[in-house]
Amino acid sequence: MHIKVIGQGPDLVMLHGWSMHSAVWHDLAESLAQHFTLHLVDLPGHGQSAWQTGDLDLDRVVDDLAKQLPEQAYWLGWSLGGLISLAFADRFPARVSKLVLLSATPCFVKNETWYCAMDTNIFKAFADNLNEHQADTLQRFLLLQARGSQHSRDTIRQLSEQLTVANPPEAEALQEGLKLLIDVDLRNALARLQCPVKMILGDRDTLIPTMMLVEALDLQSTLQTTLLAGAGHAPFIAQAQQCLHEIEQFLND
Repeated sequence: MHIKVIGQGPDLVMLHGWSMHSAVWHDLAESLAQHFTLHLVDLPGHGQSAWQTGDLDLDRVVDDLAKQLPEQAYWLGWSLGGLISLAFADRFPARVSKLVLLSATPCFVKNETWYCAMDTNIFKAFADNLNEHQADTLQRFLLLQARGSQHSRDTIRQLSEQLTVANPPEAEALQEGLKLLIDVDLRNALARLQCPVKMILGDRDTLIPTMMLVEALDLQSTLQTTLLAGAGHAPFIAQAQQCLHEIEQFLND
């Protein structure tokens, strides 16, 4: 797994979202690197990381990350990266000092006991279209992430630029990533966490309803939450300075 290390200060691991790679953090990473040693991960089959079938099995990817990352660090995960970060913190609680879940939820799809999530059919439709229309499917997902944001054009432009600076993600990796989003439910993991946890969500996120923060607080009463006005699913782009402030304040507190 390719992991770029930059900056100076306490270790901070950063995991990107579905279909992207570590370069998506570019502007945020430049700011955070002034105070933290960043470990910018390309998940398997994304960016500069190689791919083998099964590399995004949740247990396997957590084990692989454990082999390559510091024994103790702050963790920040965006979307799918947040789900994987939460799984890592649950498996290795002593290794995660603090956890930032950025536009992430312990369960991305609705079920009988979890209503603040997306309909499973939306993710399944992406999965069905990937094999024959990968480029168009990724573009539709990009538009979905930016929709509603006050700065949707800038978000679309920046995400599109990052999609072109590395090799396209492996089709099989995209399918396995979607499977994680559809199948994984880490509500119990969130409830078990002992480390400080911060959730940052945009109030215009089209993938995660804002009520998720209320439900998450029922699971983990010590959770810190921030709802960023005018931001969609990529608040570190749409509301960059506010997002940076929330992250730094939490990690430095």
